Amino acid sequence: MKIFNPNKVKTARLIRCLTMDQLVLRMGRHSVSKMAISKIERGLIKPSEQILSAIADACMVPLDYFYQEDMDMGELEFRFKSGTPDKKRQEIETQVKASVQEYMELNANFPDQIPFKNPLKGTTVSNYPDIEQAAEKLRKKWCIGIQPIFSVYEILHNYGIHVIELNIENTDIIGLSTYVNKTVPVIIINNCCNSTSERKRFTALHEFAHLILKFKQLTENEFDVYLQSLPELPYNATLKLPDTERLCECFACAMLLPQQSVFRRFGQSRSSVHVDELISVRQTYGISIAATIHRLQTLRVIDNATYHRYFEELIKPNPLEQGLGDYIIKETADTRSLLQLRLNIK
Repeated sequence: MKIFNPNKVKTARLIRCLTMDQLVLRMGRHSVSKMAISKIERGLIKPSEQILSAIADACMVPLDYFYQEDMDMGELEFRFKSGTPDKKRQEIETQVKASVQEYMELNANFPDQIPFKNPLKGTTVSNYPDIEQAAEKLRKKWCIGIQPIFSVYEILHNYGIHVIELNIENTDIIGLSTYVNKTVPVIIINNCCNSTSERKRFTALHEFAHLILKFKQLTENEFDVYLQSLPELPYNATLKLPDTERLCECFACAMLLPQQSVFRRFGQSRSSVHVDELISVRQTYGISIAATIHRLQTLRVIDNATYHRYFEELIKPNPLEQGLGDYIIKETADTRSLLQLRLNIK
């Protein structure tokens, strides 16, 4: 016996970005009141088959959709500004989850999808060398070597990681990641603050780090011991205490621009870097100039003064790095549309 799932009504409505009033209007002659829709979504009343068919038509989903079980979606860490109203937070969270659910339900039509296996299972990182080793190990497992990654989205997709692009109004939310049904990794890219391919690539790998690595926070004393173990430099290149977010950023940089490639292109110590060198790296490796400058400072190739000078003179006045080269590959999360086309011509 089929069991009606009221959550699916709300999910279907939000997938189509409809308010309750808009849903009522689209239901035509079989419409019900906004209050009735609210009660249906909360499971307080069960709609007739006729009303449910009208809702299905309005939301462009099959009638059977309302009898499917909810998928198990893991925790999504939404980062909102302190002044964001609770209603707006809930609206954004619900719409994101609804979009992920729609994508995964579409994907479920194709059982030939690649199962995901964590290539760095059990890997714990706490400092910068740990991150370098993790990125190097992953590149080796995925047979990339030290070559540029042609398309980050494509390589993630080929190993069973799903990338979804959404337009999320809150620009504090750069990216999100979770596991669906505890086994399927999903990365969400917010197009509202990832406007270039370089940023999309970086965010995708940043979120991937959250999914596959375990993090151990160093104490300040432990970090001081680590700093003392590093070779002395004739200039000041200060490293910051690595928290989880900073380690994920470093992982994204290390995946896009391997340490060995950095040293081959820039050497291990520079008093200055020419802008044409930075443009060349951007065009070849698909990493932003800002991220490259971060990378050079983290690897202690350049000193603090050079690092800050480039950000003040080059990045702050031009955050999108317009006129400073471009990565030719346009990262686009088109899997959803391709699956829909495949479904329609089966």
